[in-house]
Amino acid sequence: MKKILALTFAFAALLILVGCESSTTPDQPTVTYTVIDDGGGLTLTWSADANADGFIIYHDDVAVDTVVGTTYTDTVPCMVIGVTAYAGDLESAADEIDCTPIETAALVVYGNTDPDTTHPSGFGFNAGGAAVAYSLSNTANHPLLDYYINSVASPAEFTSPSDHLPTPYNDEVNATKNSGSTNYTDETIADAPGGYSTQTDITANAVYHFWIDPDNDGWGSSNDYFGKIQVTGVNGLANTLKIAYQGIAGLRWCVTP
Repeated sequence: MKKILALTFAFAALLILVGCESSTTPDQPTVTYTVIDDGGGLTLTWSADANADGFIIYHDDVAVDTVVGTTYTDTVPCMVIGVTAYAGDLESAADEIDCTPIETAALVVYGNTDPDTTHPSGFGFNAGGAAVAYSLSNTANHPLLDYYINSVASPAEFTSPSDHLPTPYNDEVNATKNSGSTNYTDETIADAPGGYSTQTDITANAVYHFWIDPDNDGWGSSNDYFGKIQVTGVNGLANTLKIAYQGIAGLRWCVTP
């Protein structure tokens, strides 16, 4: 009888221990990241949690992978990466990295031969990543330019402000590249450096990748930015642009809804 009681108590104690373990929800991870592969991906890192069995990686709220370590290399573009910790059936809240580009739905920019000099013929990105159109006739706007539309050329071109003659608008060396597509949504990642030009012909409906490289030092600078532009309309010298700007420096992802 004593032996049976001892076994009963031992089994009960084991159940209590198992119950305690499964009732402890792991802490939410704190995720940091490094941009890698010329902007093609992110290496994620977080701290270990003694209560966690592992970690779940999410893309746009869909679980895509499970790992037991505290680092993960992600090269599949998405809008939001989430990382949770789990123990058994319990799961922490997610720490998220927002990779959603900042979109400007319809920006009208005129070729620089437009007779109305108050019309904006250049554009740049503000601190929040929104595209803003600027008149070239106001010299106070020149430091703000990332691109202008050169309609002296035929066809008109997206042009880097550093290429303006005889005097550059500013010294930024920014480039664009025709993606070869007219499907804005399908362009989920801008091309890696290579094949970009500071002067690119504009074609109606085409989707372009852009690379802002103000120091002209190749990829890797903390102030390099990428994104995509679609020319959704051309009416004479007026060009309507739909633009997505990736706010994470160096990252080329441009997934949009």
